Order: sequence, then structure tokens, then C-alpha cells
Amino acid sequence: MIFGILISLTLLKSPLIHYDNFTHWATMVKYLTFVGELPDAQQNLVTFTDYPPATAMFLTYLSTIVGYHEGSLLVGQFVIIGAGLYALFGVLRDQRRALITAGLVFMLTLINIFNIAIRFNNLLVDCLIAILAIAGISAVYIHQNQRGWQIVSTSLIVNFLLLTKSSAMYFAILILIYFAIANLAKIKNKAPKWREVIKTTAVIILTTAGSFIGWLLWRVHVANVFTKVSKHALNLQAYQSQVDHESANTQRLIVQKFMSYMTNTDTLFFRGILLVNIALLLTWLVIRVGLHKRSYSLLMLAITDLVTAIYMIGVLGMYVVSMPYAEAINLAGIDRYLSTIVIFSILLSGVIILNDIDRASFQPIVAQRNSASFANLQTKQVYQESTFFLLIFSSVLMLSEINGINFLNQKMNDALPIKMQQMVPNQNTFNHKRILLVDAKAQDVNNAYANYVGRYYLFSDHVDGREAFDVSSKQFQSIIQGYQYVVVPRYHQTFSKLTSKTYHEHVRTGIYKVTNNGIKPLSTAKYLAEMNQ
Repeated sequence: MIFGILISLTLLKSPLIHYDNFTHWATMVKYLTFVGELPDAQQNLVTFTDYPPATAMFLTYLSTIVGYHEGSLLVGQFVIIGAGLYALFGVLRDQRRALITAGLVFMLTLINIFNIAIRFNNLLVDCLIAILAIAGISAVYIHQNQRGWQIVSTSLIVNFLLLTKSSAMYFAILILIYFAIANLAKIKNKAPKWREVIKTTAVIILTTAGSFIGWLLWRVHVANVFTKVSKHALNLQAYQSQVDHESANTQRLIVQKFMSYMTNTDTLFFRGILLVNIALLLTWLVIRVGLHKRSYSLLMLAITDLVTAIYMIGVLGMYVVSMPYAEAINLAGIDRYLSTIVIFSILLSGVIILNDIDRASFQPIVAQRNSASFANLQTKQVYQESTFFLLIFSSVLMLSEINGINFLNQKMNDALPIKMQQMVPNQNTFNHKRILLVDAKAQDVNNAYANYVGRYYLFSDHVDGREAFDVSSKQFQSIIQGYQYVVVPRYHQTFSKLTSKTYHEHVRTGIYKVTNNGIKPLSTAKYLAEMNQ
């Protein structure tokens, strides 16, 4: 709870910086909040129309209650993450054991290391997917003796997972497979078996069908509203077309690049999976071979490696069949995509290890435990010291994450989103004004970052970012007359000289309205007033 409060306070004052916040995630929330409906085919602001809207809808409800603010959006997403992580405590055999609870807290803070590509100061869902998947598995386990609650909680979590991102389908299937196995395992203890088989089969089918209702309704919505295929849409014809147009050499290059990354020992992915394997293997050796007690760690090692291998094949398939070659050959976003399976594996294997340790303790029967349930004073001292050090390490890792976010916030003071937020902090009326965003950084314009940031803050689907102005005065005048407004968040030397030469207007930064005779400066209040007309 303390860690959650501290990181929430940090997120509350954090800006949005990451590219994909503006290509979709934050833009979707802003559209839902101020337009009040799902995007349709007539708007060009939300372009990834195939992305399901679950997290955006939750954050929309939150911003309706507390007001729209980027910090509150980050806290809202962290609330979902916190809820998923909190579910893990219900999987522990004995939550009163301080050592086991401290061990789980350490696992939860450990994922910060492997979530470094995203961190909590983003609305991207790569980490969230893994945590929702773990929450789904936890729900199946926690309610194993309460079938009604098990069905309801599993269906709700899988629905939310599938409506978070289409790539979460893999984890939804894992949850439902575990649900089926957990229910089928109960049959052997009941009679008559044929009746239980029919009943259990019906439960599995109905729960699976109920889990896909939200996703199916979303697919119907997308098919009816959007005729043009989104960049990230699930479309078999588009996949087949890309495969047909790619040469065998192109596909081989992508596969080679991918395999080279997989075997690179310097990546967080490799180290994370290696950590999981070593931890599970050592736990099994100590408990099963050393103490001669039951351990599920070796079985979990095999399951984890199988799940990871299948996931890797899926990610490779995405690069080969659905991602443009320029992005695929550079393995764009690979750290993010693989961090999902690493976080999932750490949390899942971590709970198994902790329960194995708990089961192998001096008094394995939870109901019979008390303060004297230790073999001797030495084991109790080890227990207490281990608990203390785990909590210390957990605190260090969490404070490191908080300091890391604060450092990034300070480092990004000159970032384009910060400048735009300072210039137009309350532009909440969706419009179709033609706006030129002058950006002094060529890279921001070349990779379309300026376009997406401008469209988000100016809330218009006709914002063009431009850095190059090596043109004549006549050409410059022709460019300017193609827009209704010009926004200059950072000083651009060439643009400033051209406006002085062409319009005799001294321009550094600010908002300007295009007139027949040139451009004239506008205050933020005047600009917002014109947007609200």
C-alpha cells in the first residue's frame, strides 16, 4: 500500500512522452472523454481503429469523475495494474507468513527491472497484459472451491484482457486452458462420473463462450464501422498479401535478426528468462532432492519454457507477416513485446516457488501454525532476517523505480509534449482546423512524432509537423496560406527569419492565425475561444 501510494504520487505529476501514447493510447482516451463516443470512419484522429478500448474506457470514466489530466490517467492505469498484482496475494497458501508475503512483494518490485522499456509512466499495455493474465490465473486458483465465483471472475478478467489488446488472445487462451484443467481435475473425486463430466464440460464451454462475448462484439463493431483495414488489424487477407509480396530473402533476414536478438545474453529478455529457469531449478533441487519434499517447481519450469517458446514464435510471426519491412528488420518494439512474457513468467514462477517454500516449511499444515512453528531458534532467526532483507531490497527497487521516473521527467523538460502542454493545456474541443506545427527537431518530424503530438494537444486531425523551410519567400507564403493556424512550440531559426522577411513579423514561439496578409499572434485564451466556436 505504501509503495502504491508513493508511485501514484509520482505518476500524478508525470507527463506523457512515449510515441505510442500519442499514436493511440492517450489520444483514444481524450477522444472518448470529450467527443463522448467511439471513433468512427469519418475522423482521422484515432488511426489504430482495431485496438480494443477497455483501458481507454476505464480511464474515460475516471477522467469524467476527477477531471482530464495526464497524471490522473497514469494513476488510473496504475490502479488496474495494482488490482492485478494484489490478486496474487490470494494465491499464497498462508498470507500470515511474513517471509512468504515479503517474498511476493520482492517479486512485484523485481518486475520494474524488466519493465524498463515502458515503465508505469506510460499508458501502453505491454506490462498490463501480463499482469491481467496473472490475475486471471489467480482467479481460477483462488475460487477453485467456489465454482460460481470462478466462472464469473474468469469470464470478466478474460473479457477485459481481450478488450485491452488483440495480442492478449494468447494469454486469454492460457487462462481458459488452466480453467478447463482445474475443473476436469475435480471429476476423479466425484460420482457418478458421467454426470460430472457432462456438467464440467458444459461449464467449460459456457465460461469460454462468455469470455469471448466482449471481443466478438468489438470485432462486429469494427467490421461494421471501418471498411479500411487499420495498421494493426487482425486480417488474414492482409497477412497473406504481405507474405506474398515479401521475398524469401526478406523473411530470412527478419528471422536471422530475431534469432540473433534471442541469443544475445546482454538483453533483459535473455536474463529474465535465465533468472526464472535458475530460480525454479534451484528451488526444485533444494526442496525435492535436498529435503525430499514435494515441489512443483520443475513442472513449472517446463510449462514456463513451453509458454515462452510459443509466445516467441508468435512474436516472430508478427514481424514476418504483419509488420512493415522497415520496422520488422529493426525489430521495432521488441523489448516491449518480450517484456510481457518475462513479467508473466517471473510472477507465475515466483508464486509457485513461494508456495513450494511454504509447503516445505517445518509445519506444512497452515491451520496448525503458530509463533512456535519453527524447527529451532536458528531457523526462526533465519526466517526473520530473510524477511527483513527482502523488504529492504523491495524498498530499494521501488524507490529506484520512482527515482527513475522522476529523473526522466526532469530530463524531458524540453520534449515536444511538454512544450505543447505548456502552450495549449486545455484544448478539449475536437476540430478539423488545418494547423501547421513548426518543430525545430527534424527527427520528430521525420518519424511523424510531431504530427501525433500536435494532433493530440491541438485536438485536430489536420495537424502537419514540418521542420524543413529551405524555400523562397514566395514558396513560404504558399505553404503558410495552406493552413488556418501556425503553432511554434520551440524556436526555429529558419522559420523565424522567413516570417520576418516575408511578413515582417517577429516570430519566436507561440500561436499564430493565418490571414490573407500574413500571420498574426494569438493568445492561448483567444485561440481556445476560436476553437470552441
